[in-house]
Amino acid sequence: MNIGINYPWIDYGWDFGDPPSAWVSAENLSSWREQKRRHIEDDFRHFASHGIFAVRWFLLADGMNYGIGELAPEQKGDEWTFDPLPAGHPFYKQLCDDFEFVLQTCAKYGLKFFPSLIDFHWCHHGTALDGSPGIIKGGRYDIVRDPMKRQAFFERVLDPLLEISMHYQDSIYAWELINEPEWVIRKLSLIGKKDVNRNVSIRVMKEFIAEGISRINMKLLPDGRSAFRSSVGFAHWDAMDKWDSIGLGITLHQFHYYAQENCDLPPHTYSDEYPCVVGEFATATERDWPDLTSLQQEQTVANRLRCVEEKGYPACFMWSARAMDVATSWTADEHREILAFTGATGPDSAA
Repeated sequence: MNIGINYPWIDYGWDFGDPPSAWVSAENLSSWREQKRRHIEDDFRHFASHGIFAVRWFLLADGMNYGIGELAPEQKGDEWTFDPLPAGHPFYKQLCDDFEFVLQTCAKYGLKFFPSLIDFHWCHHGTALDGSPGIIKGGRYDIVRDPMKRQAFFERVLDPLLEISMHYQDSIYAWELINEPEWVIRKLSLIGKKDVNRNVSIRVMKEFIAEGISRINMKLLPDGRSAFRSSVGFAHWDAMDKWDSIGLGITLHQFHYYAQENCDLPPHTYSDEYPCVVGEFATATERDWPDLTSLQQEQTVANRLRCVEEKGYPACFMWSARAMDVATSWTADEHREILAFTGATGPDSAA
């Protein structure tokens, strides 16, 4: 079984493309980017030395730096409106440059990249940062809901990134369109109170997914095979059936396992051609896995990896290297367990 890692960001929402000028001044931008890239190289070198095969990373996340100032989402009453950045905007060039740097770094260290285009927070109610109406987290659900805006977004963002990916096809593990879309789907409320962060119907979200997945699947190699596997990071295993993952055209099925509802990890039941992976699981104890509890095994990363392997999954991705949450524990102890599992020789022997 291949072991991957969720990076999943350094600066959530502004890892790719220029940062807000209020946070990084123009005169400091070059040195800031150089320092960040050295950090990425150091991390990727460390991952490779531990036998990790791929890195999952949220590209645009909540969209914070995709539309700043006058181009940021705008609140009108209870709704937020947002237009994709115009063609030719400088953001796109820097987005592509940062993306290509990560692919080059993956190629340098023998890693594969698992990019996730947007996170579910993209569709949340907008939130202004630093008291500034020009720096908005979320508030970009128009891109999902409006067919014309959706098409423009895919043409200006996804398609160019896929074109770059074609030059590094061996360094792409799969292309993920969105992380955990379930969290922004509208639900009926018995008390009539609207959840401001659930702004998309399941029908519209599935249309967004189907169109994006189709664009990924249409990138072909010279022999006619698909260049990339396509994926959506579902928050729960039953969503793959409820949302008809196969019907959406997804070719790398994916769910996230955090021992939800105290249920065992389900066995892998997908084909070798179109497999399923565990896209996230906690490295911290966080919540006991019932599979391990029933066997009276410790809740260690190594035991969790063995459990995933025994269930038949071809790959899994640990959460996480850099997130600061209750599911993450990324210390020397976890590093030693990963080395023991993968049989890698560790950083001392890395080139």
